[in-house]
Amino acid sequence: MHKLTNKDKNIWNFYISNLNSNQKFKKKSKFKPKKIPVITKVLKPNATFRLDLKTKRQINSKKFVFDASIDLHGKKEFEAYEMIKNFIKNSYLNNFKNIIIITGKGTNNQGKLKLQTPLWLKSHELSKFVIGFETMPFNKGGEGALFVKLKNINKYKE
Repeated sequence: MHKLTNKDKNIWNFYISNLNSNQKFKKKSKFKPKKIPVITKVLKPNATFRLDLKTKRQINSKKFVFDASIDLHGKKEFEAYEMIKNFIKNSYLNNFKNIIIITGKGTNNQGKLKLQTPLWLKSHELSKFVIGFETMPFNKGGEGALFVKLKNINKYKE
């Protein structure tokens, strides 16, 4: 693991302080496993992964509430993939719609998790839960965090 520079530490501390002061996360520390609902419609994989302009504006607002977040700092690639897979599925089953995946930037802004996470979200296994995703605004994590909008479970169950 590489040693963080003071500049990276300052950016991370700035991110954490803004995240806590500007965001109001719903406190849902544990995902309660739920019975898988009977799904009448088929969850189809998404093709575009683009967010609408209204959602993009809401992300920038200080009042926008995120349902859950996951931090992947220090995780290996296979661990991160399993964590993201479980996090997305559990968030969907708990009817969370707005989540954040914090990957970090990596060395020279080329971190493996930063580059792989969008590919994982576009994979056949996870794309059926995802409407779209986008990097967070600079004041809320920038390129080291992804905002993910999930599909509504109520549209797919009986």
